[in-house]
Amino acid sequence: MAFDSNNPSVKMLQGDLQQMPPLEEIFSVKGKVAIVTGGSSGLGFNVTARLLQGGANVVMASFSEQEKENALGVLEEAGYGPDRVQFCKTNVTSEEDLQNLVDFTDKTFGAIDILVTCAATWSYAQIYNLPKEEFEKAVGVNLTGTFLSVKYVSKYMIDHEIEGKMCLVSSNCAWLPYPVFGGYAHYAASKGGVVALTIEAAKELKRYGIRVNTVAPGGMATEGATKNLVIDGLSEEDEDELYDGISTPQLDEIKSVDSVARVVYTMCTDFTDGITGEKIVPDNGMTHNIVKYQPEISEFPEDD
Repeated sequence: MAFDSNNPSVKMLQGDLQQMPPLEEIFSVKGKVAIVTGGSSGLGFNVTARLLQGGANVVMASFSEQEKENALGVLEEAGYGPDRVQFCKTNVTSEEDLQNLVDFTDKTFGAIDILVTCAATWSYAQIYNLPKEEFEKAVGVNLTGTFLSVKYVSKYMIDHEIEGKMCLVSSNCAWLPYPVFGGYAHYAASKGGVVALTIEAAKELKRYGIRVNTVAPGGMATEGATKNLVIDGLSEEDEDELYDGISTPQLDEIKSVDSVARVVYTMCTDFTDGITGEKIVPDNGMTHNIVKYQPEISEFPEDD
């Protein structure tokens, strides 16, 4: 049967094709303005760099002056000056600081189109040795800090009629025990809360055209991962138990930070306009037990 350009089915296909924006356009963030909490180190820094490469202007929010100097210096060497990237000292658990971050970003770049929440803290302790203060600290930064970021940025987006993107970083440890023998209850609880918060925020903000998703990676080789150790005050025996568990061969190879940052970047683009309230899991298959390694039986704790 010959091709007929007047055929209704052909007309529909032609219409579909004409309505498709160029792929390079929908995968770009050119002209957008992004806030990245925890943006001066670890995953946050990689996300900042990718957003800059994609054409966005970025405000990095962090509480560390040294991280500020390190990150801005490296980015300036790469050609990203103050006209593209700025730093705003921010304690994400402070409502005053979050309001100041929003005001600073608006004053500096004139809009807020993207929010990425990477600010996080953690330590190691078995739940029966975990001080209440350590639990509250993790929940305060990882969950309350994310909530406050969403609260103030969403209000700005609504007030300015911006159909923005929010990518909240959680973790697969919310459902996958990590390290192999535990020690992460406070972190897992806080990141599980981020997953739940994502769904509710997406539900509330969809009417304003704001899409909210969470990216839930597994372990990554970041500077923070090398500095966060067991809590102070544990007995030598409890410390040894935790370090033995942490040093046991893990379920899979450690992913590169950039492999996760690329996924976060994608969730900030128009490429993902059809996704909201979802949990994206770039953990290289760990969640489904698609792994390269398993601990040797001899490395599991002995029964009493």
